[in-house]
Amino acid sequence: MATVEARMEYEVAAGRVGEMVEDGIDVRRIAMEAADEVCGMEDREGLMVSMVEGEGVANGGKRMVMVGGLGEEGGQEEEEVMMMGVEDSDAPTTPTGGVGVERKERVYKKGPWSVPEMLALQSAKREDVERVGKGAPREKHRTAQEKWQSIEDFCWLRFVQRSAQQCQDKWESMSAEFKKVKDFESGTLHGQKSYWLMTIDERKAFRVPPNFQKEVYTSLWEWYDKNRIIEPGTGMVLTGISKIEDLRVHSPIAGGTSSPSGVLLQSRKRLVDRGVTRVPRKVSRVEGASLPTNLDPRLMTIAEREAYSFFEMGDFVLREGATLRGAKLAYKTWGTMNEDRSNAIVYPSWFSARHWENDWLIGPGMGLDPCKYFIIVPNMLGNGLSTSPSNCPPPYNKARFPKIRVEDNVRAQYKLVTEKFGIRRLKLVIGWAMGASQAFQWATSFPDMVERILPFCGSARTSPHNFVFLEGVKAALTADNLYQDGWYEKIPTKGLRAAARVYAGWGFSQSFYWNEVWREMGYSSLEDFLVGFWEGFFLDRRDPNNLLTMLWTWQNGNIGLTQGFEGSVEKALASIRAKAIVMPAQQDLYYPVSDEEYEVKFMQNAELRVIPGVWGHYAGAGLNAVDTKFIDNAVRDLLLM
Repeated sequence: MATVEARMEYEVAAGRVGEMVEDGIDVRRIAMEAADEVCGMEDREGLMVSMVEGEGVANGGKRMVMVGGLGEEGGQEEEEVMMMGVEDSDAPTTPTGGVGVERKERVYKKGPWSVPEMLALQSAKREDVERVGKGAPREKHRTAQEKWQSIEDFCWLRFVQRSAQQCQDKWESMSAEFKKVKDFESGTLHGQKSYWLMTIDERKAFRVPPNFQKEVYTSLWEWYDKNRIIEPGTGMVLTGISKIEDLRVHSPIAGGTSSPSGVLLQSRKRLVDRGVTRVPRKVSRVEGASLPTNLDPRLMTIAEREAYSFFEMGDFVLREGATLRGAKLAYKTWGTMNEDRSNAIVYPSWFSARHWENDWLIGPGMGLDPCKYFIIVPNMLGNGLSTSPSNCPPPYNKARFPKIRVEDNVRAQYKLVTEKFGIRRLKLVIGWAMGASQAFQWATSFPDMVERILPFCGSARTSPHNFVFLEGVKAALTADNLYQDGWYEKIPTKGLRAAARVYAGWGFSQSFYWNEVWREMGYSSLEDFLVGFWEGFFLDRRDPNNLLTMLWTWQNGNIGLTQGFEGSVEKALASIRAKAIVMPAQQDLYYPVSDEEYEVKFMQNAELRVIPGVWGHYAGAGLNAVDTKFIDNAVRDLLLM
């Protein structure tokens, strides 16, 4: 038999039957839906509700009939169940629960909401939205006050003794917190901790609600995921749509699946139907100012973060002699350029990366604040978005794609910055790993244009030891029998997985592995980390020919090869006029601190600032809050110089 609590839920549903019958709604179906919500499908067969003759419980306290389990032939056993132990309408009422208590007699609870109360409120809100969507005439023309009073009544039937105003305030705050956690989860970088694995301090560091309850999140997610609409052409989730009838006028053109416990993985789709009207964005409060949420990647969907623009470069001649015809540079911008174009920052991508894998260091209140600066994130040539082996037409497609130097990337970015945006001075060029190499190259090639550089976990010249490490990655990628000298039709995943295993021994330090720090990232064993993080990283829409193109760029990085320096990295470093903070990681295995100590000695105005800790090269990847804060502080310091 059903529990007393479950029976009460059905009486709530049945209490609205008089109104529903009047509006032509199938009572039996409503009762079954209530059964599904309360007990789940497995218990529904013993918990269907029907009404005896007369008014519903809410309108007169009449008795109900619980219909027992359905037999094979559809027979039913009946037994009478009294609503909350009340036999008839003359029974006294008390302010301890139940919609029968007059509002003026209700004694409202104060203080924090419990998880059961929040779940009941969510159910009340959902029930209210669905009743409106099913066409109940009385519901469509209510005032906001009447709507929340109805939700209050629903909550009281569940013994949630809160006022309509309390319900409204809690729903708004709960929805806002849910959106922040949801968007953080859906925007989690590969390998970054899930919200649910973070400590309270770590959550605060990422500016997400520190104590959001998993049960509430899961319940809200199920409702959100069921009803969300994604705007064609932008990938923007139209969370402002809250009524069922509004949902019917839109068609879900695209979207992905996810679960509350993991990272949202959406396939990127070309959206062509632009018929959906944009819903005005909500704003978030940062340092006392109202800011659009699209200034913060943590409050954006994956599709919004991955969106980008193209700069058409025409025929682009490379340093190695080839010409990329119809070359394109993919880029994303954050913030707004000021009138004198003096607030621009360039933040190039790194080996294998796409622009959204840089945005962990961007956000309101951070050093790279899009409320203050115009931040340009260009994608490297060969990364799969800008002109690359995987998207270049013949004859330079696939294995015939030409060799790209770091200087080629910077010259392409210079064209973007000057021709597209008319910028003549850069506030800062910043980058991690190969992004750091591009920062050094910017300051070398355009010393009068670049005011500051912040290269972290990277170098001005690739060392012989680093070159050898990359030979191992190259060998793994090309050893797959499906690779076929780069003319493969199907992605050779065995080679990608092998390259991931090679990379795994270099990306993090020995101390990282000794101390099993990978457990802090949510992995249960070393093998789980190697497969889940490293293999997952290389299999995330990465193409071997693209990787090999960028690998050659990396191996041959040397600002001394810039025209006028005769191959001398020391002369090139001495020519840099920009203020600089150079940031190697303490235990980086292929950009060691000693290499950067040497390079800084030749620079005119540079500080060496070592990132402490055991995360090695990936201290610069935004995977942990401590290193992220350290890097962000350096950005702030440099921009004040």
